[in-house]
Amino acid sequence: MPLFGHRLFCGRLYTQCTDAEFRAALRLWWAAWNQVPAGSLPRDDRALATLADFGRDLRAWRRVRGRALDGFVACSDGRLYHPLLAREAVRAHVGRLRAQRRRNDDAERLRRWRDARADAPDTHGDTHDNTPAKRVSSGVDSNSQSDSEPTAARPAARPPGAGARDVAGMIARTGDLTGRGTRQARALVGQWMKMAGDDAALLDGVLHDAQALRPADPVAWVRASLHQRTGGDGTARATHLAAWDAIPNLRGI
Repeated sequence: MPLFGHRLFCGRLYTQCTDAEFRAALRLWWAAWNQVPAGSLPRDDRALATLADFGRDLRAWRRVRGRALDGFVACSDGRLYHPLLAREAVRAHVGRLRAQRRRNDDAERLRRWRDARADAPDTHGDTHDNTPAKRVSSGVDSNSQSDSEPTAARPAARPPGAGARDVAGMIARTGDLTGRGTRQARALVGQWMKMAGDDAALLDGVLHDAQALRPADPVAWVRASLHQRTGGDGTARATHLAAWDAIPNLRGI
């Protein structure tokens, strides 16, 4: 759950409550964030006392009840809802759905790329014919020589790289996450792209996850996520890509 410190520590919940009331309010915020529906609480005093960490002491709970439930509104389904928590919970849920769609799209692009590699002819395999290699005399231009010969098979297609629109989107998300200007956000994206081995899809997925989770230190979180997913060096990344290539095309993968 995000802390919402800019609102929490400037509002009456912090400035006018006692220690016990503020502690109970924070416990109820945390409980509401994890309830179903998110951002809501039951109206039963015994359940509220338990969620606020008062156990079965209903008398102590009722002494702090008014301030601890500040901001919660009774709704027609019989539960208490906090407008700020409910709105942020919906926003976080939408972010998770977008991140999941992005991961599904990346998996589909990876599948198509692997299919293209499987269909491409192998130009690096061993040839079994005994035809001697054709020598090019020193007086003949190698370019004209190659133009007269059949064009060699092109290597398999590589995964799609990042376009200008993708980079601009990542810069905008970085600025939203870190609160930095466009120039600083662009510098961060450049550093992260280098860590990701110029894999825009990988960095884009990490940024989407960061937007959904809203970590306290987004810069350190993104770096740690990239280090974990890439193994920290090119050798580990090549090993990971080789492992992906070894996975058969199964349904759902």
